[in-house]
Amino acid sequence: MGNFFLLSIILTSTVLILESSVRFPVRGFAKVLTAESAQKRLSAYRGFLLNEANSSRYHEGYSMQFQLRHMPSRGIETLKIGILCGPFLGCGTSRISLGPFSKETSPVHYLLLNGQNPRFWKSTAASSPTQLIALEDSLDPLVEGMNQTTFDLLMPFVFWDGKYVHSGKVAGRPAHIFSFTCPPWVKKKKPHWQNITLALDNAYDAPLRIEVLGKSQIAERTLILRSFKKLGDRWIVKEIDCRDRKSRSVTRMKVTSAALGLDLNESLFLPENLAQPISINPKLYLATE
Repeated sequence: MGNFFLLSIILTSTVLILESSVRFPVRGFAKVLTAESAQKRLSAYRGFLLNEANSSRYHEGYSMQFQLRHMPSRGIETLKIGILCGPFLGCGTSRISLGPFSKETSPVHYLLLNGQNPRFWKSTAASSPTQLIALEDSLDPLVEGMNQTTFDLLMPFVFWDGKYVHSGKVAGRPAHIFSFTCPPWVKKKKPHWQNITLALDNAYDAPLRIEVLGKSQIAERTLILRSFKKLGDRWIVKEIDCRDRKSRSVTRMKVTSAALGLDLNESLFLPENLAQPISINPKLYLATE
């Protein structure tokens, strides 16, 4: 199954890389699915995430340097830089480090574990213990004042009860739309949230757009792909926008460079080692410009 790896931005660990021999992109509309084929497609996507999360690979690690650019409807734009790493492309386990990166400051590290029971941890300094963060706190901004959250990266809604809505074109791609009802723990913190829709690419089963719908079925938040870049034989998502309706702001996640085929020790992706830095030769990064 071809797939994106994301943040996902977010951007989940399944949204940022596309592997396929098919020329990309392809235009057209997706055919309407039967109820049975729709559930098979959704089940296959869930199974793909679970299988990848439980796999082990070697010499296939990756690291992506990115920036978060927050564009408010009024006021000054802000910028944050970060690094996303994982044991292999498509893996359900990933690390995010948010700068600044200097000898005088300590970056903030996050460890994300995707799946039916997602979990994430946070470390603010080498001398501080790693903290297991409550799932409802994944709804908080990844960076204060910006739109993306760790919820966007974990995408736990994929494993909620979902129903097929329709098929059509999303971001210029044939896609199938699924809807997921928000559970009580989400509504407790976000009472205006009702449903989350996911647009899956027809050819690659990759997330193209995610919308959080309110009681009026108006999109409160939207994550949508903006552009792609091919590095070697892999397509990566270059830019993803996270739009917030209430503030009318946009936070754009842009991958600026990527290093693939790395040897990353699996111990670096354990909670107790989250504060340990991952050292990568800068020459291994390929620019996405």
